[in-house]
Amino acid sequence: MLRAARRALLSSLGALRIDQATLRTRWRRNRLLILGYHGVALDDEHHWDPELYMTAAVLCRRLELIRDAGCRVLPLDDAVRRLYAGDLPPRSVALTFDDGGYDFYARAFPIVEAFGYPVTVYLTTYYAELERPVYDAMASYLLWKGRDRSLRWPEVLGRPDEIALSHDGQRLVAERLRRFPGEHGLSGLDKDALLVRLAALLEIDYEAILKARLLQLMTLSEAGELARRGVDLQLHTHRHRVSLEESAFAREIEDNRARVGPLRASEATHFCYPGGVTRPQFVPWLRRRNIVSATTCDPGIASRRHDRLLLPRYVDTAEHTDTEFRGWLTGVAALLPRRRQPESTGQLMEAAAASGPGRA
Repeated sequence: MLRAARRALLSSLGALRIDQATLRTRWRRNRLLILGYHGVALDDEHHWDPELYMTAAVLCRRLELIRDAGCRVLPLDDAVRRLYAGDLPPRSVALTFDDGGYDFYARAFPIVEAFGYPVTVYLTTYYAELERPVYDAMASYLLWKGRDRSLRWPEVLGRPDEIALSHDGQRLVAERLRRFPGEHGLSGLDKDALLVRLAALLEIDYEAILKARLLQLMTLSEAGELARRGVDLQLHTHRHRVSLEESAFAREIEDNRARVGPLRASEATHFCYPGGVTRPQFVPWLRRRNIVSATTCDPGIASRRHDRLLLPRYVDTAEHTDTEFRGWLTGVAALLPRRRQPESTGQLMEAAAASGPGRA
């Protein structure tokens, strides 16, 4: 209901050109819109999860809207520095992509490059090294692909009967598959073997999925290639998780930096919280590790009143309309009531449940 009301109000403000007036205000000039993206579909991923994936056409349309609004797209490091120096150019925007999926390499970057826009990728590195699909995401995707079927897998699901993969059935099985590797101390390759078995039980061609590189990250070599072409690679933890224990939290940063560092000309100092999970203690922990800025998934436009390590972003999705997107470019949308973005589940690693260095 609130979403529909916001859309209607934004449409009315657009018709009255109030949004365009806001774009030219000093208020908007003193603020930085950090845009956040995840995946650009290689196949049907946008049907599976439109909150994570959009089509190349939707991304292209977003960049057209940025251009048509006369926005200035800045490199993230420059944008953050100028925000706090108080000398942002009018209509400032920064582009960020989370995770570093292969789809960024194959689909998103060619589009961004064609517009001539600088872009930051917050690269998580465990699966970039493993070069296999991301386990939790692929398990969910396979269950969605098999949604018209039933699954019997007693040795993993812990029950002898078949489970129909309706919406509720998918959620039940996905949760069991999420917990199973930790309960049995499985490595990344062990988890991939589970995915192979799951695909076989659902009669899905896993080799075709591997060949298309769905739900895989860029390799470190591919990420290095993009860095040489101007992509700004920054930190997103090694295993896409954070911990409530500082030593484990720090290890995620250090392991991530050790992989990203050789791909860059200088130290990586910008960070994005995996899944948008933040806690008050994370801020001093990041400061102690020379992190200059950290972005969240909290919707908003950054101003100098924001802590540099808790910067808001507008996380764009395929389900957002052009009107909503324009509302964020102009700043009008930031002034309207909205619900806080929910945190993703499964990203907070309690200290007692921390896995060893070789697991994710």
